[in-house]
Amino acid sequence: MNRRKVLLIGWDAADWKVINPLMDAGKMPNVQRLVENGAMGQIATLHPPLSPMLWTSIATGKRPFKHGIHGFSEPTPDGTGVQPVTNLSRTSKAVWNILNQHDLRSVVIGWWPSHPAEPINGVMVSDHYHRASQPLDKGWPLLPRAVHPPELADTLAGLRMHPDLLTPEMVEPFIPLAREIDQEKDKRLAGMMRTLCECVSMHSAATWLLDHQEWDFFAVYYDAIDHFCHGFMKYHPPRQAWIGERDFELYGNVVNMAYQFHDQMLGALLAKAGEDVTVILMSDHGFHPDHLRPAAIPDIPAGPAIEHRDFGILAMMGPGIRKDELLHGPSVLDIAPTILTMYGLPVGEDMDGKVLSQAFVEAPPVEFIPSWEDVPGADGRHPPHTRLDPVAAHEAMEQMIALGYIERPDDNRELAVEKTIRELRYNLGEAYQDDDRHQEAHEIFRELWGKDRDEQRYAVRLFVSCQALGMTGEMREIIDDLDGRRRTVFREAVAKVAELRTIAQERQKSGDGEVKPDADLESLLDEAQQKELKHWKNLARYQPPVIDYLKAQVLTAEKRYAEALSALERVTAAHMVRPGLFLQTADLYLRLKRPRDAEEVYKKALAIDPDNAHAHLGICRMQLMRRRFQAAAQSALDALQRVYHYPVAHYLLGLALAGMKEFERAAAAFRAAISFNPNFPEAHMRLAGVLEKQLGDPEGAAEHRRLARQMRRKKAARRAPISVAERVENVAASAGVSVVNGAQGEAAPLEESLIVVTGLPRSGTSMFMQMLAAGGVAVMSDGLREPDEDNPRGYLEFEPVKNLLRDSSWLLQGRGKAIKIVAPLLGALPAGLPCRIIFSDRDLDEVLDSQERMLVRRKQDIVSTPERRQMLKNEYARTTVRVKAMLARRPGTQVLNVGYRDAVSDAAAVAAQVNEFLGGGLDVGMMVASVDPSLHRNKV
Repeated sequence: MNRRKVLLIGWDAADWKVINPLMDAGKMPNVQRLVENGAMGQIATLHPPLSPMLWTSIATGKRPFKHGIHGFSEPTPDGTGVQPVTNLSRTSKAVWNILNQHDLRSVVIGWWPSHPAEPINGVMVSDHYHRASQPLDKGWPLLPRAVHPPELADTLAGLRMHPDLLTPEMVEPFIPLAREIDQEKDKRLAGMMRTLCECVSMHSAATWLLDHQEWDFFAVYYDAIDHFCHGFMKYHPPRQAWIGERDFELYGNVVNMAYQFHDQMLGALLAKAGEDVTVILMSDHGFHPDHLRPAAIPDIPAGPAIEHRDFGILAMMGPGIRKDELLHGPSVLDIAPTILTMYGLPVGEDMDGKVLSQAFVEAPPVEFIPSWEDVPGADGRHPPHTRLDPVAAHEAMEQMIALGYIERPDDNRELAVEKTIRELRYNLGEAYQDDDRHQEAHEIFRELWGKDRDEQRYAVRLFVSCQALGMTGEMREIIDDLDGRRRTVFREAVAKVAELRTIAQERQKSGDGEVKPDADLESLLDEAQQKELKHWKNLARYQPPVIDYLKAQVLTAEKRYAEALSALERVTAAHMVRPGLFLQTADLYLRLKRPRDAEEVYKKALAIDPDNAHAHLGICRMQLMRRRFQAAAQSALDALQRVYHYPVAHYLLGLALAGMKEFERAAAAFRAAISFNPNFPEAHMRLAGVLEKQLGDPEGAAEHRRLARQMRRKKAARRAPISVAERVENVAASAGVSVVNGAQGEAAPLEESLIVVTGLPRSGTSMFMQMLAAGGVAVMSDGLREPDEDNPRGYLEFEPVKNLLRDSSWLLQGRGKAIKIVAPLLGALPAGLPCRIIFSDRDLDEVLDSQERMLVRRKQDIVSTPERRQMLKNEYARTTVRVKAMLARRPGTQVLNVGYRDAVSDAAAVAAQVNEFLGGGLDVGMMVASVDPSLHRNKV
């Protein structure tokens, strides 16, 4: 292992298109120092380009469906509300966790998401550290668990900058005319000030920690450029036609000044870090600063992401790093593997990125292990039972509501949770599509569209996966549905316009009787009605281009190329600056054997966006058709410089190199294509031809031909979900939770304690309640839930329990009595109430079998798939350990863990154990007699 220092600096949304002109003007000298003394390049993002997902991919080297962060928010652990995304949803080790296992000290500041701060060897300042939620005079407390170790919290809290402390001199470099702004009417200045203060707060923490802490790895994340750009890039020079001159005059300098301010902060970090440090400056994506800026933001969740560009910045400088080197094709997935290699540590084979070997003077040796997730040892993460699978938590809550154990939360919270779940699923589906895993994406988008047919983006995403899977019939189904909905909206709009005009005509009759043209008629409507009329007229005229676009794809699949081209040209006419539409058009020209037209369209696409890798690859195809192999190779390299993880580009580069008779390089290109997409039979066949005919390797050629034939015979095997339920005892042990039967600590008197029988629904809690009642314990039960086929001896439940999350104060009146409460609701136990908990443990497969049979008998709609069952099983395992850990920490709480199967098979032993736990005096014989082994019907 190498003992070296690495400083990783994240600038969210930073873009070379803004930096380069500023460097040329001498206004970003510190970035220029990195560029001139190190390696630099554009870094490719992932889709969806959402910051929490991307920065987690940067930290883990994995795509979102592996690391678990899928959006900006998530349901709370109990599934009843929504919270900002936390690192508790992250399922993979970040680079600092791996370094932690090798006694290396890390300082991590502001990473998104990093709240609550992880207990790493070093310091972590969470992404909630810098938020100013109220005026300064009302206090500005630091959120709990925002800093680790906690003893640094007060010091770091004092370093934050509140907007109330800003002076005009601090603001005017960004907005020189700030004093002329009426802040009561214009809130943009306040937004800029808040972003500036949050940025300064993070930087103050970073510089203080550089001065006062030892470290091997230091990572600091700044979100300010992204916030400045979302607020003010629309005013950035040159002025766009839809931006007013006054707004341009006021806010046109904000973005440039934000970059210059970051350069100044970079200079401070470099000075404090020292000369022997390897520095990595990067962003997760770019931000359109030019003619590609959108005129409007879609009114959908994460709609502002349309302003993001697919390429961010990367610059590296330090010992062993090449100087003045241009890096080709780096991805945000490459950062973690590269950092591990700098420390001489192996790269996980389950990581999706590569080591950026070309950045080093001497290419470092790269070693691999199957996965860092399987390496034991203290990694500084939160205990496993505290981690969160938000979708599974929601599903588990829905299951318990359906079973009748929990009351549904109020409508507003329930709606918020449902929307959040759908958005997380949508983002996960897009992440699968980004990795060409369309089978998984198809299942997600089919489910989402089935739940909400009015959400057009679900249909479009489903269509994309159908297209990739060759499901032409389903593509037609989607178009027919969208077209039918468009016609319905059109008819409704026409009817509404007629209705409003009738109102105007009626008002005209009460006037002078003179007939007026329609425009004057509309003036008879009040202001609200005029706005409504304008809305419906626009809808009546609007023909959404997405339907023509999708029709073009279906027509292409049906080989009706001329009709497809006509449909696509209608879309292109409405969206002239969308390079993707040009690429589709060029592809159709090629199918119609019009290569010159195709080449012209590819050139148009590159004129709009020179960094469009797909357009470069289109030019490559043109050159290959003309057997201009050297030009084709250059175009393929141009594409790979933008996006290195591009199997088709490597494949076409191989064709060009083979045409140039550079067979070793051609074989390397085909191998690269296969490494990024092993299920690529054409690449296997081409490689086989080169190996056999030019490189004298018939055995290698035979193997690649065998693989190609195998791929063409069968589809790639589906990847199974990772199970955590089977390892629940290991999870519990690693969390420090005792699962040994028996009371712990000194018990409060029984008459002062609430006796709680708990467990998962259908884990045997009713049986234990019946044992207690038979033994002479007073139970809280209202009899509202009557015995039935699922529970012939009765449930012994108390209806108010279902609403414990809203009100639990009444439990204080239950001292000395027994009550049944399902495990997920135990967090609502009133503070200060001593409790004796009897926790019923049952095999999770038996629990799920029993729940499913009960739901069927209750005639509840259930979606029973192996994937959903495994998800619920995993979540139940996490819930069990999480609740037990909470109970172990809860003051005045004694816990007895009892196995359901043990109670059925040896009721006498378990009854004696319960009697001892509750202080003796129960009728053990009657308790034993209450157990009916024949009711153990769902057995594993």
